[in-house]
Amino acid sequence: MLHIKFNPDIQQIVKYDPEVGLTPDDPVATQAEIKQWARENPMPLDEPKKQDPRMLNEVIESLTVKKTPDSTSVEEGVETITEKV
Repeated sequence: MLHIKFNPDIQQIVKYDPEVGLTPDDPVATQAEIKQWARENPMPLDEPKKQDPRMLNEVIESLTVKKTPDSTSVEEGVETITEKV
């Protein structure tokens, strides 16, 4: 099994011996080795969060104009603007 880890001292991903740990002499991992490690160690996917339709409805409701002080007639969801001179 390939053991790689980010070495913060040299700012590189290196191959290392887990029994010894990180050392300054660890060889830098190649791109092919990093890809191999990624194939062997896939990250688990998080379950998508379920969306609450009530929150979306509240946002839509807050953005929908129902009555304005400058309007004489308002259709639902449509704002009529009366220009004051």
